[in-house]
Amino acid sequence: MDSSKNKKKVLIVGSGPSGLVSLKEMLEAGHEAICIEKTGVIGGVFSTIAESAYDGLYLTISNVFMAYSDFPCEESNIRYSKKEEYAQYLLNYAKHFDLNKKVQFETMVESAEQGADGKWTIKTCSQKEGSRTIEKIDSLIVATGSNQTPKKTPEEIAQKFKGKLLHSSLYQNAESFKDERVLIIGTGESASDIACEIASVAKEVAVWARRPFIVAPRFGPLVHTRPDYDEFRWLTDKNLSENNPVAHFLETITTSRSMNALSAFFYGMVRQFGWKFLENAKGVSPGTKYIARYSLACTSYKGVPRDIYYKADQAAWVTKNSRFADMAAAHKLQVICAPTAEFDDSTVTFRNLILDPESAVRLESSYYNKLSGIDLKRDFDTIVLCTGYTNSFDWLHPHESYGSPGDCPRMWYKHCWPPAFIDGSLAFIGWARPHQGGIPQTAELCARFHALLLSGQRTLPSNIKQLTEAEAQSENDFYALSQNLTSLVDWPAYSVSLARMIGCEPYAPWFVFSPKTWFKFWFYPMWPCWYRLRGPGAKPHVFKVVMDRFPVLKSGFFLDANFLIFTIPAIIQKCVINPLSYLLSPFKFKTGYSGIVSLFDRAKINILHGCQLRLQNICTWNV
Repeated sequence: MDSSKNKKKVLIVGSGPSGLVSLKEMLEAGHEAICIEKTGVIGGVFSTIAESAYDGLYLTISNVFMAYSDFPCEESNIRYSKKEEYAQYLLNYAKHFDLNKKVQFETMVESAEQGADGKWTIKTCSQKEGSRTIEKIDSLIVATGSNQTPKKTPEEIAQKFKGKLLHSSLYQNAESFKDERVLIIGTGESASDIACEIASVAKEVAVWARRPFIVAPRFGPLVHTRPDYDEFRWLTDKNLSENNPVAHFLETITTSRSMNALSAFFYGMVRQFGWKFLENAKGVSPGTKYIARYSLACTSYKGVPRDIYYKADQAAWVTKNSRFADMAAAHKLQVICAPTAEFDDSTVTFRNLILDPESAVRLESSYYNKLSGIDLKRDFDTIVLCTGYTNSFDWLHPHESYGSPGDCPRMWYKHCWPPAFIDGSLAFIGWARPHQGGIPQTAELCARFHALLLSGQRTLPSNIKQLTEAEAQSENDFYALSQNLTSLVDWPAYSVSLARMIGCEPYAPWFVFSPKTWFKFWFYPMWPCWYRLRGPGAKPHVFKVVMDRFPVLKSGFFLDANFLIFTIPAIIQKCVINPLSYLLSPFKFKTGYSGIVSLFDRAKINILHGCQLRLQNICTWNV
């Protein structure tokens, strides 16, 4: 730090992945920082406490992607980690950067009161000793995470269903469900895992979804080439899980710069054609057909709005876990899709079915704004609610001159800074949940900028409220089928927009001087390590450690159909459509979602989060 006046006192609430990286970045920038943790260990939902997450949990992005940008995973291969392995990674991270000494364990924040000068008075209580402490700080970082307060059980279910009710936050394993009839409500990643585990011991298992949903396999390209593809086997069989090239991972298809240089229309159309081909294809696994049918039922049916059809898997949250599709195809569980259900004692009546529970095909009588009139009755002993969480900040009391920050991440600039707190006195880190990617990685970028903001080296835009509202509207409109999931962001656009604010946006090298790095820049996933190549906090040696592990000739791209299908259209978008779009409207703010035209006239990466198409992007091989 150049001057002691730029050294701020910062308090972070929560030592999960978001809180840990916030603590590290604040300390590295020279601030005086402490972290308050209610349990006795770091890690949050990925702590070494067994009950922090259910048994058998695997991450939905690779160990390389889930690693922080300046602390690579220990493994030299790319794979999906178990929760216990990621918990150990966090322990290693805390030890490496000597963070534990700055964490006050078994301590609760009772209240945070803000004064007119923007400073906070934090009252904490030690659960172990019962003593209370008052801290005076300059900046408060809330990093408690969005999985703290389970949503309440709907009244109709709580009052009328006479069986057992359990929220997924309390689920540990399937042992207690032996020989029961179980209904799982929800179709997220945890619902998929929980349903499949319970199906292995229960008498019957059904999964209820109010609307069709989109499923993405963790090893995307394999669904086309392996008729024996079974995602759980690929995760758990060491011979299969540890020998996959980079090209086989879902994050490559969804986050590489070449894919995101495409228009959202072309990106979506390839998905639609792929699903249509796979729904009845020969030589693919039964589970793969169900993946395609679920996704088509969500985005491609009679009467569906054109923009949803064009966006395909970009219109909604995607379940990056195809395990239950495999189980449904094997008739080991049933997926029931219906907009409403009625509960009476142990009986559940599902009204107006959308999908055929046996084949996963959308019923012809169910199309846009038209009910099928087909019902289904089933009896259950237990209901597991995988219905998510809600935000609660009852302990937070900002000064009236700042006003309430609210609880909707989309109304915070970049899902982090409430507009009234432009001075950096309050930040929420960990509420940017990538459509494909990890929360720890978005949290790290927010923490890096926040450290610079407190140091006086960066500022938030003066029109922050206007920008926040515009970006929030674009997100609501773009993610039309998941508007209630307000933490959802697009990792490529979000990460580039934050990197520009920090000053660490990576640039493509000249092909003639560094062809291998050029290739990786365009076709490998946008892993966090890219954001350590330049700018504040640059650590290019860490980038080299990661990239040297994955040689181009062993990447699997040259035998991958996706590489061949997408490369030429990406070049056309980059070299023809983007320049034309820019020249035809040089003064237009080239970002945001303004309807169907936005799916054609700009690259997918230039739609959300203020990731603007700039002249330098036109003139260089950068996104």
